Amino acid sequence: MKKKLTYPVLLTLFFAGLLLALLIYALVRYFTISGDDALSMMLWEAIPALIVLVVLYGAAMVLYLVRIRASIKGAAKAIEGAVTERRETGLGGEWAVLDSAVQKFNASAEESLKSREGSIALDARRRTEAGIARDMVKTFSETTLPCVELDFSGAGGAERSSVIAADLYDGFCLGRRTLCFMTADIWGTGFAAARFASRVKELFRDFAHSSESLGEAVLRLNQALIENNPDELALTGFFAVFSPATGELRYVNAGANPPVIVGKERAFLRVQPGCPLGLYREPDLTEEYLIFKPGRCLVTYTNGAVEARNAAGEPFGYDRLFDAVKDGFERSLGAERIVTSVTEAVRAFGGGALKDDAALYALYYPKGIQTELSPKTSELERLRDTILDWLKDDPRKNKIFLACEEIFTNIVNHSGATTIHLSCQAEGNSFVVRFTDDGEPFNPLQMRPEGGYYSNNYGEGGMGMAIIRQIAGEIFYRTQENRNVLTIRFPVIKGNAS
Repeated sequence: MKKKLTYPVLLTLFFAGLLLALLIYALVRYFTISGDDALSMMLWEAIPALIVLVVLYGAAMVLYLVRIRASIKGAAKAIEGAVTERRETGLGGEWAVLDSAVQKFNASAEESLKSREGSIALDARRRTEAGIARDMVKTFSETTLPCVELDFSGAGGAERSSVIAADLYDGFCLGRRTLCFMTADIWGTGFAAARFASRVKELFRDFAHSSESLGEAVLRLNQALIENNPDELALTGFFAVFSPATGELRYVNAGANPPVIVGKERAFLRVQPGCPLGLYREPDLTEEYLIFKPGRCLVTYTNGAVEARNAAGEPFGYDRLFDAVKDGFERSLGAERIVTSVTEAVRAFGGGALKDDAALYALYYPKGIQTELSPKTSELERLRDTILDWLKDDPRKNKIFLACEEIFTNIVNHSGATTIHLSCQAEGNSFVVRFTDDGEPFNPLQMRPEGGYYSNNYGEGGMGMAIIRQIAGEIFYRTQENRNVLTIRFPVIKGNAS
């Protein structure tokens, strides 16, 4: 569609043409006038003409604007006079119809504008809150780290739905060798649910560290949620504390589904139904306990895991949940892989589109032997008996013992440790040995200090890390609470079946 050339545009184009002609004239004069004062003569001729053009252009524009303003004032006065005349005389006819139409239009436009503004503001607020909620859910999920202790592991995971349901899991250590974990199903969605979940996680961690028992911590959490719960939300959850020193697992069920236990058998953990938190000041909650034996895995979960549906509308259900946990347990090298097995199964079944969050936490307690060794070479006999007794008739047991002997000897001779903890476990198809000592922090996989801590000095009888790597499948080093933890994984070993 072509734009119409208005008076201001035509006027501007006209004066632009005159200005261009003036410029061309000035250039021609400059190059045709000879002498040193050619530039001065050209300017004395061009500048007055330029001033005249600018003044004329400004005057023309002012006259145009004055004329337009006068026209607008005249039209406004005419309309105002007509409206005044109608009100004073009560005339109807065409004026009445026009006035009524204008009033209806103004009212409709004002109402539509207010409605539109409200809708835009509400939509913007919802998008902002949804973004904040997703960031909150991502934050409190990412800050939940797997607990990998000396002889057990715990890890959580979640499959998020399109709706922000904010179901959560958490796992953390109470002291060096006690694991506290939870899963919670939040009754709500959106920003309010994310804010509620974040507060639940923060409060429970605080109460777990400051309470005499798990039951007390959960009751304090319930009381805090009731006293400050502006969104009037609630949750069902499972809370537990595990101590591998005694094998004791203490737990409180607050209306959640019973966890799955997998070992030689698969079953639900027997729990009291319990009461959701955030509803009643005196909820019906019971702290229970059992001896959690090695060679087992416990998985607690929220409703989204079993209620996920496929394209045909079939629920994932408890049988598929059992199978996913069992599959992860049988090929597992820790709690993280068990959680991954379940979340991948739920995601594949639901086609990647869940209607509700699915949060899980797994406690993995493999079979094994834990013993404390003194930092003396005389303890090599105990180390040898432990390794060979566990491996029994495995043809590589002597090589594995020599690798462990090399590590133990170097810890004794070079680390300055006062205690050494030995852990031997069967994890999946691997035999895993962990040495934990309180000596000077040092990672033998990254550097080798002078003097030979894990050195390659064969002349002194040390096998060195090079040969240990050939025997072992994987070697990991980390520090935990000022202690060195070196883990050696020997693959496809016939472990102790007892």
